[in-house]
Amino acid sequence: MFILGKIFTWSLLSPGLFLLLLFLVFAAALSNKRRACIFLLIFSCAAVYFLSVKPGRDKIVAPLETKYPRAPQLKIDALIVLGGGVSPQGEPGDSSLQRLYAAYKIYQKKPVPIIVCGGDPLGYGVRESAVLAAVLESWGVPKNKIIQEKQSRNTQENLENAQKYLQKYKLQKPGLVTSAMHLPRAMLIAESLGLKPQPWPCDFSCDGLLYQWHDIFPNTDCLRDSFAGLKEYTGIFYYVLFRNRFISIRSLRQAQGKPSTPSIGSGNTTGH
Repeated sequence: MFILGKIFTWSLLSPGLFLLLLFLVFAAALSNKRRACIFLLIFSCAAVYFLSVKPGRDKIVAPLETKYPRAPQLKIDALIVLGGGVSPQGEPGDSSLQRLYAAYKIYQKKPVPIIVCGGDPLGYGVRESAVLAAVLESWGVPKNKIIQEKQSRNTQENLENAQKYLQKYKLQKPGLVTSAMHLPRAMLIAESLGLKPQPWPCDFSCDGLLYQWHDIFPNTDCLRDSFAGLKEYTGIFYYVLFRNRFISIRSLRQAQGKPSTPSIGSGNTTGH
């Protein structure tokens, strides 16, 4: 299921979608279906334009990013930081750094344990949690305040495994730090697990500024953000559709004494 999800994301929730549309246009042209060919061409151009301009991007992304505003005051005893990706060379991605920095600023005011999440889902040989922990340490966060969750491959596994650490250390008021666009899906999963984290959005794509004349021109940043937003909507729809199945499988495995995600050994904790 994990691999199928990645294939779907890479092929359809990416510029690969336009390759599919071009293929359909080509097929319609070969079949002498002139109306279908014209429709697909117009639809493709309109879709590319809408996804690539700031107003179109904001229509997709803004509802996600404004769902959970930042609380004026956090009452927490732990922080969960969801991984945002690392490179094969072990460098944290932009989203990961934004999430880490947001957690770090909270930590400066409330020095609570930080659970950094992420395994090695694509087989790079680099565990994301280890990379994130190293960044926090370089910023001065003590090792005994960092907990590494090293097994997860996706958001659901991030939170399932993080929950085990919360239970292990008797932490009951976690804060959840992730990109604003990603937060609605993460909160949906967290609440289905029985967690009630305080959301802390960061890494915003929408700046809330008035539009300028040049915003009518397409750009690749907006296109990337639009596809990221579509991915989040798809993930929310998929999880809501199959939520009862996920809960049933998790309950069955727990009743059988089996972990619902890869097991967490004592070596996954750094210091704390």
